[in-house]
Amino acid sequence: MTSYVSPPSVDSDDQSFAFFFNNWVINNGMYHNFVHEPGNKHLIASIKAFSIASLSKNSSDRRLLTLAQYQYTTALNLTNTALRNPAQVLRDETLLAILVLTNYETLTGGVERNLSAWEQHINGSASLLGLRGLEGVRGKAGRVLTLHVITGINVVCLLRCLPTPPVVHLLQAKIFEFLYEPDNPVIRFQRLNLDCADFRHAVTCGLITSPEAIIARAAELDLRLTTAFAGVPQGWDPEIIAHSVKRHHVQAGLPGFELSRIMVNEIVLQSIERDTHVHRSAWGHSHTIVRQCQTEILASMPQYTSQSGEQLPWSGFKRPVRYFVPEAVSSSLPIMRALSGYGVLWPLFVAGTCSTTTSEIRNYVADVYGYFGEQLKIEQALVLRQMIWSLSGATSDPRPGSGSVLKNNTVHGEYNK
Repeated sequence: MTSYVSPPSVDSDDQSFAFFFNNWVINNGMYHNFVHEPGNKHLIASIKAFSIASLSKNSSDRRLLTLAQYQYTTALNLTNTALRNPAQVLRDETLLAILVLTNYETLTGGVERNLSAWEQHINGSASLLGLRGLEGVRGKAGRVLTLHVITGINVVCLLRCLPTPPVVHLLQAKIFEFLYEPDNPVIRFQRLNLDCADFRHAVTCGLITSPEAIIARAAELDLRLTTAFAGVPQGWDPEIIAHSVKRHHVQAGLPGFELSRIMVNEIVLQSIERDTHVHRSAWGHSHTIVRQCQTEILASMPQYTSQSGEQLPWSGFKRPVRYFVPEAVSSSLPIMRALSGYGVLWPLFVAGTCSTTTSEIRNYVADVYGYFGEQLKIEQALVLRQMIWSLSGATSDPRPGSGSVLKNNTVHGEYNK
């Protein structure tokens, strides 16, 4: 008679780390010894919190979410302690801990994340980059992590019509000394996207007031954006009318490209009176671009909401052949891939709030956010859906900090009860 032998028990920490590296890390083929270093308790706690929250979403287990909340509080306290330590605040591990916690907050929706809250979050990130300085981008991990933070800063600056912090320009220029890839459309795009945010700030703050100057600068930036994505490599073109892409770096780049073109041309629509033939022509041209880019963003949504597994490109995102920052693959620290749908959350928000939006488009955007939140378990999407609903009566307002039709609505996300 054969007796049953129970399998060896698996430590919960081992389970959470295994889940994190298997499902969320691009360079998971490398050995990451940071888990054994005593100075990385804040990073380890951050990974535990995010991993347990992910497991709770994956298994619909609310008990795990309670444990994740406890781990998040622990990680937050440890990270704040690290930020007050002159040595720890400069380490790549501390920057990674902050990025992991940001992803936790996006996944759970447990922290207020309206545009004002994101602005405060970004101010803190920019201050941290300033403390790290150029030394913070000497190594591969530091460069990749810093570029992650810069991308987040740039999106919020675009939406809020804020100037790009000078340190961000300095650090990105230094990073691109190591990432020289003239044939990579995303790198070409990232090089100039900070200028788009600065242009919107200059117009809303009255630094550029002449209609002719606004039109000329917008046309210049839009040409540079389209040139960056001209002659793209094979595999970048959508396969069907409802766009579907199978490569992580394409999925990460195209929505941001469309967002930037909308932001650049939206400022023209807000600032130019249609009082002359030249102004009417420029206004109409920008209006066409905004509508076109809005359509491109909306056309990419079915690949996320399709019920047919064959049409979903998750395998390509989970194990990308390459990342848009090649150094991520050989980084000494784990580099997280984007949350499913996270890379399109803000472009989708812009598509649902720009001047060409109709009630039908707004309702569709709200439905997509509902799918991201309820099916993909990304709670921040439900916060953005609430913002879309609250903006239903908003009008364009190009004042500093207002974004496109974005107001300072306070929306609170809540943990699952």
